[in-house]
Amino acid sequence: MRRTRDDTDGVPVGNGRHISPAEFLLMAGFLVYRAPLASADARAAARRVLTTVLEVATARGFVDSNALETMMANAEKSSRMWRLAEQATAAVGDTATYLQVIRSAGVIMDASA
Repeated sequence: MRRTRDDTDGVPVGNGRHISPAEFLLMAGFLVYRAPLASADARAAARRVLTTVLEVATARGFVDSNALETMMANAEKSSRMWRLAEQATAAVGDTATYLQVIRSAGVIMDASA
């Protein structure tokens, strides 16, 4: 995969803004569990991201995927949940690898959006 400037700035979320992979993972969890008014397409994409990222993280040694997902489902807001999200995304790899995992889930990120 060819690296671009955007690969190191975080995950693009539109209008030239980027967030960390951990923030993006938590946002996906919010869409899956706590955003009933979000479109079905957005919730389905978020579910694919959440599932794929946690599967890859688990395959690479992250052992708390179930705990993290339970926290998301219960709308927990804690430093532990944040730490677990950071650990999960770190297990996936650097930002470029994380973006590749998101794309493998069928979610296309448009950095110019």
